Amino acid sequence: MPKLISFFLPIRKGSKRVKNKNLKKLPGYKYGLTELKIKHLQKFRKLAKKLTKNEFEYVVSTDCDQVIKFLHKFDWIKIHKRSKKLAGDDSLDELIRIVPKICSGHYILWTHVTSPFFDDEDYFIFLKYFLREKHNSAFSADLLQKFIFSKKKWISHNRKKRKWPRTQDLNPVYIANSASFIANRKVYLKNFDRICENPLPIITKNLKGMDIDDMYDFRKLEKILNDAKKNN
Repeated sequence: MPKLISFFLPIRKGSKRVKNKNLKKLPGYKYGLTELKIKHLQKFRKLAKKLTKNEFEYVVSTDCDQVIKFLHKFDWIKIHKRSKKLAGDDSLDELIRIVPKICSGHYILWTHVTSPFFDDEDYFIFLKYFLREKHNSAFSADLLQKFIFSKKKWISHNRKKRKWPRTQDLNPVYIANSASFIANRKVYLKNFDRICENPLPIITKNLKGMDIDDMYDFRKLEKILNDAKKNN
């Protein structure tokens, strides 16, 4: 049976490591990361109409007037004007609590503008895999299979069985890259969290899970976009 799936996109104003990061101009994007992510969602809407019977809503929560002004031309986006209380550095738990109140979906997919390489096709693949597995929640992840040592012991493998196994035989470690979280709305209401206690990691490839955290990341993104423009 088709489900209503909510995309939830939080966009705060300001940034400590990169000034005005979410709106800082990028090659081809006047409104930077925000514009790039909205473009991803636009393309996903078209893709979803062709390939799925599920319905979607798109909710942006922001305390930034400039973001609100930019988003007004997209009538398919529901804007939640975030209060100052919900825009602080330690406000994540409080924001999670109100998400099921402002999102109507049976499932809620939480994503970020700071994941610029996770695009329309990646959202579709992520959702398809999640719905097929019939899990309560999932997150996009980078797979790490390396020799890992912590607190005076190896946690990547059992050295009593084999001292140096092949890397592909090491215990996999999944790193949440924040490109996408999804959960049944019941998880939000019961756990007050974006995922349940036993979430499903869904592996992303290459740069797909890259998070723009500091100026080094931002400059790297600028170079990639500039190179792409030159090659087109």
